[in-house]
Amino acid sequence: MALFRIAWRNLKEHKVKTLIIGILITFGITILVIGNSMIDTAALGIEKNYIDNYTGHLIITGESDSPLTLFGAMSFDRMNERLPVIPNYFQVLEFAKTHPDVLAVSGQGTGMARISIGEEAVGFTILFGIDPGAYLEMFPGNLEFLEGGFLKQGEEGLILSERIASLIEEKENIKIRAGDHVLLTGISAGSGAKIRELTVRGIFRFISSNMQLNMVSLIDIDSLRSLNGMTLGAELVVKADDDEVDLIEQPDEDDMFGQDDMINSDISYSQTEEDLLSILGDTSERDKLLQTDSGAWHFLLLKLKNEASIREVTADFNRFFKEKGILEKISGWKSGAGPIGEMANTLKIIFNVVILIIACVAVIIIMNTLVISINERMFEIGTMRALGAQKGFVRGMIIMETILISIVFGAIGIMAGTAVLGLLGATGITAPNMFFEVIFGGKVFYPVISPGTIIQSMVVIILIGMISSLYPVWIALKIQPVKAIHSD
Repeated sequence: MALFRIAWRNLKEHKVKTLIIGILITFGITILVIGNSMIDTAALGIEKNYIDNYTGHLIITGESDSPLTLFGAMSFDRMNERLPVIPNYFQVLEFAKTHPDVLAVSGQGTGMARISIGEEAVGFTILFGIDPGAYLEMFPGNLEFLEGGFLKQGEEGLILSERIASLIEEKENIKIRAGDHVLLTGISAGSGAKIRELTVRGIFRFISSNMQLNMVSLIDIDSLRSLNGMTLGAELVVKADDDEVDLIEQPDEDDMFGQDDMINSDISYSQTEEDLLSILGDTSERDKLLQTDSGAWHFLLLKLKNEASIREVTADFNRFFKEKGILEKISGWKSGAGPIGEMANTLKIIFNVVILIIACVAVIIIMNTLVISINERMFEIGTMRALGAQKGFVRGMIIMETILISIVFGAIGIMAGTAVLGLLGATGITAPNMFFEVIFGGKVFYPVISPGTIIQSMVVIILIGMISSLYPVWIALKIQPVKAIHSD
């Protein structure tokens, strides 16, 4: 208690220096509270937006060495590879539907396609292949239609993104309307160009969108499978025998086109349509393999009843996969959202690096101010040492002074930051453009104070006080009592 009273008295006697240090601490902590609280609020907004409208809480995919998102592979060296489908999809779907913590499930496929009208290519779009009923059940109210409407169950068609439609109108002077027919050419690794004509059932936009989602159009899953080459025979590998390999690698002209004497012979052939078709043999197996695979899905999205059960549900699914010998992965919403999901964390890291630099500058300024203060108090400290004050007492006094300044002015900074956030939270901040809509997690941002930020700020305050006092303490402990008294 005596140490506290002495430290408090010293601070009052050196009001100017105390105020200089205090203003620096107050300003820094205010910025820290406001900045981190806004970023934390934005991160929660992005998370809620994606979970509620696009990804659900958990995402099941096939095995892959590279990160998979709803928009495709994010690894540059694997972007041209075919997205893996979920093996044993119906078995996994049944387990998901019967799990007590799962609220809704929705299968989804991903692809890209070139849009053509007649023979003219007019644009590109990312495609989400969906089951209309499951999609609406899982993500109700996340679409706004400008024309037309949603796909009916079992209906083929395209729901075109408003942004894609606008770009086509701006660049090609072609206005696509609901009811129009367009040609889609699938852009899929390993399957070649697949073309499908579809009716535009509607023009839509996501209620809360971003640059990436603006490029997404919705399509029925069977049409996406056709465009992606997701057929029953897609993964079938046929091994040719040695004679067939020789024929392919070293074709003989006579074998291919016949002998000259055959050509010059007087024998004539009369081939009927049935004879010509019979050359192909039985095509039923080929036709079967070319059918789209009704169990081919790239993703199974899960929305949970309680967000707190994510870890337990993930463990349940991993046990199920292991027991059944199914090679699948289950991950959180961020894996599906891709780079957008990590944006808030990236911004927080950048912000905290900037704050760290500011804190280092503040520590240097505070340290220099304390050193000046100690040099001015050399006689006082020397006298205390001469009267028997131990080094530990002097060290404790200076540290106590620094901590008092940090706590008092740090608390003022926290209150100032809280007041600013309260004002911004009441009025809201309107996003000036789509980039800020992504960061804010919506068109209007309502920041709130983050409890974690307050704790973090208090830790920062104490650290600043402790670090700032190290050098001044070292200076004070070097003061010799007799020399200090004579120097006065």
